[in-house]
Amino acid sequence: MLQSPLPILFAVTLGVLTSCTHDPIDPVDPIDPPLAGACDPDTVYFQNDVLPVLVANCASSGCHSDNNPADGLALTSYAGVMDEVKASDPFDSEVYTVLLENGGDIMPPAPAAPLNATTIAMIKTWIDQGALNNSCNECDTSEVTFSSNILSIVQGQCQSCHSSSTLSGGVSLMSHAEVAAAVTNNNLMDAINRVNYSPMPPAMSLSECEINQFKIWVNDGMPNN
Repeated sequence: MLQSPLPILFAVTLGVLTSCTHDPIDPVDPIDPPLAGACDPDTVYFQNDVLPVLVANCASSGCHSDNNPADGLALTSYAGVMDEVKASDPFDSEVYTVLLENGGDIMPPAPAAPLNATTIAMIKTWIDQGALNNSCNECDTSEVTFSSNILSIVQGQCQSCHSSSTLSGGVSLMSHAEVAAAVTNNNLMDAINRVNYSPMPPAMSLSECEINQFKIWVNDGMPNN
């Protein structure tokens, strides 16, 4: 049974900013298929899409990390996640069903913001597609937009702690204006590039593609597009 996970977040200041802490994740399980190819827009990939969300929202110390995981369930690897997943059957997969609960049973628990509908649907699609340990290596930086690229990264890995209900470090990342302000005033790019004492996310970095998308968006003037 999943226990209350303490979600992680982007810490977006150099200096003083309270942040969730995480144990380093286990080495990645062998990928199936072993050679990742170009990304299919209709496929959800465990290593690219699902694992970063679970680590960001569930794998904090004292919850579902590798160090004394709650109920013995660590959500930092494919093998650990599959302990609570039945391939092709999301409604018999507790990793998914706890996201649909109400009140005190929902995960992540209050005061953390629940996962948004798009992220929950993405996890369901991955399970429907067979819950494969898959990945892809295509990186599209030809047309980076806030709505298509930056927002999805922030929703999956930041908002559970940086929302109006949690407001870790006094920083909210729920809107375009707030994300842009974090870049301008709170050293968000230094944090995600892991060049300060508190790199974020702490357990696993954004992918090279995601960081490049952030850089392109910032260099373009951070448009709300």
